[in-house]
Amino acid sequence: MKLKEIIEKCQLREVVFHQDCEIKAGYCGDLMSDVMAHAEPYSIWITIQAHKNSIAVALIKDIKAIVITNDLPIDLEVIEKAREEHINLFSTPKNSFKICGEIYSILEGKNHPD
Repeated sequence: MKLKEIIEKCQLREVVFHQDCEIKAGYCGDLMSDVMAHAEPYSIWITIQAHKNSIAVALIKDIKAIVITNDLPIDLEVIEKAREEHINLFSTPKNSFKICGEIYSILEGKNHPD
């Protein structure tokens, strides 16, 4: 599934958009070591961790996009690092449970939940 399709269907707000890419999986987690141990390459990562370490983890795991939930503020330093490292970064007012369900439905080819 193309990232742009997920962005549109889930109404994600663009913070940094580097390029459209194929998203093959998703991962939801706020503990960096858990994400490093279990996230798959070409994933979209849903988290509340809006700091520079998130960008580093995305690079290590070849995660293509990060979604920061709950309308949490994202520091300029994080945005600049995402641009520098070519990591797609988005935000949403939805909580992690809600956005995970939406993305899961899209990736699994089911109808988008309302």
